[in-house]
Amino acid sequence: MAKSRFYAYYLVDDDTRGIVTTWDDCESATAGHHARYRGFATREDAKAWLDAGAEYANRKAAKASRRMELPEDAVYFDSGTGRGQGTEVNVTDRDGVPMAHLAAPPEFMTEFGTVRLSPGRTNNYGELMGCYLALKIAMKLERRLICGDSRLVIDYWSRGRVNADTLAGDPDLAVLASKTARERRAFEAVGGRITHVSGDINPADLGFHRD
Repeated sequence: MAKSRFYAYYLVDDDTRGIVTTWDDCESATAGHHARYRGFATREDAKAWLDAGAEYANRKAAKASRRMELPEDAVYFDSGTGRGQGTEVNVTDRDGVPMAHLAAPPEFMTEFGTVRLSPGRTNNYGELMGCYLALKIAMKLERRLICGDSRLVIDYWSRGRVNADTLAGDPDLAVLASKTARERRAFEAVGGRITHVSGDINPADLGFHRD
């Protein structure tokens, strides 16, 4: 049986605070608000944190705390150019361990466990490729949750909803969007879902956000 978990949250904008027992409830309570939140093993610890002012020790600790509350069994994806060597695609578990090699050809893998795209590929194309690889990996590992920080890809491109002019100008994107939409339909047919995660705590982050 899974251990009980308590999530304390504090809404800075209206001074609301509370304790819930699921991450979904915490996410729902804090959505759209400037909020601070943490997970605890006991209700007493959660209450003590709230009573002490619901403060994070520092931004790095806050990020680590928020990241540890992300779903453990999800697959995370991202794309970025932060390393300065072109667009890279990353797929990881919650701990940031690379997983792209489970779906990408070895000749495209980098020493960092990422996939380097050909010159000229945009970051948005990379996000879509990340989603496609994440779908393949999630199905292979029988995981039912995928998280990324691109609203464009999650809400539109991975569903095959791409502007006609964009498709006409990039035949490769058209093919990838079609393949990704097909994989997503199969993933959702077995109960899978894709959700948004903030870029600053995305374990697959390639934007190299600074603390």
